[in-house]
Amino acid sequence: MASTLVQCGAWKLTLELGGTEILGIMEDTVATATEPKVEAFFNGTVDLPCNFKNPEEISLEELLIFWQDANDLVLYELYQGREKREFIHPKYINRTEYNQTTWTLRLQNVRIEDQREYKCLVQHRGPKGLVLVHQFSFQLFVLAPFSQPEITRLDNMTAKIGDVLNFSCSAEQGYPQPEEMYWMVTTENSTKIPGIMDLSIDNITQLYDVRTTLSLTFNETTRINISCYLQTVGQKEPLISKILTIEIQSNEDPGNNFLELILGLVLLFIVIAIVCWTKRHRLCDKRGTTKEKAEDPGHSEEKQVLPTTGHTEQAEK
Repeated sequence: MASTLVQCGAWKLTLELGGTEILGIMEDTVATATEPKVEAFFNGTVDLPCNFKNPEEISLEELLIFWQDANDLVLYELYQGREKREFIHPKYINRTEYNQTTWTLRLQNVRIEDQREYKCLVQHRGPKGLVLVHQFSFQLFVLAPFSQPEITRLDNMTAKIGDVLNFSCSAEQGYPQPEEMYWMVTTENSTKIPGIMDLSIDNITQLYDVRTTLSLTFNETTRINISCYLQTVGQKEPLISKILTIEIQSNEDPGNNFLELILGLVLLFIVIAIVCWTKRHRLCDKRGTTKEKAEDPGHSEEKQVLPTTGHTEQAEK
């Protein structure tokens, strides 16, 4: 935006400052200036320039210096070397600090509503009254960095071949509106998928929240990496989310496979238990028979009588 000031001949310039009419006279001058841009961060501070060099080294006691916005609201006034608060608008009270060394005005607690055109004016009090000796206009732009984009799964289902899964990506508290939001889906190759931005604005801070969604059909790939990009105004590199990795499972139900494994283990345990019980039962039966024979008194006596009987018969013969 350019501002051109052309004056031809001697003419009167009338300014209104806080309701007071100030009359000045300017001689033949021709001045052309390009309106510069000044950037500030939301909730930060910024130095508003005046670009006054004071080549004639006029004393501050003879100068009136003030800044005003596009609505002619006064931010700050320095009258004959002293701050004058009478005409300062309430929205700028206690938010400014003048630096005489650099001829700049520091604006604190920058808001989105502060983004507008400003100008610094310098008047000299001479024999003919207040004369405008300098005017400098500039545009203030306010920036608020968005948060890092964050990907969220919109479902909890396990990804299988042929499934369609849904994702959302969001970033918060930024200004101005972002230029672009898109997805990068990476398998063996990377594919850029444009996103449709859904914007909402905070009525108090006037900052934006942005969101986009993605529906993705999974083919035979076993792994997919998904990331979300947000391109903001004035930034060369986009903001990038953390990578979300999706593992694709086969169409076989993992729950059924797990159930079959459990049933197989249970069946194996039952078979082993039966085999062990059978062997133990047979061993117990065998031990029981042997013990019964060992404890049978008739059987014992029979074994002892037989040799005795034979010996007696031989003796009798």
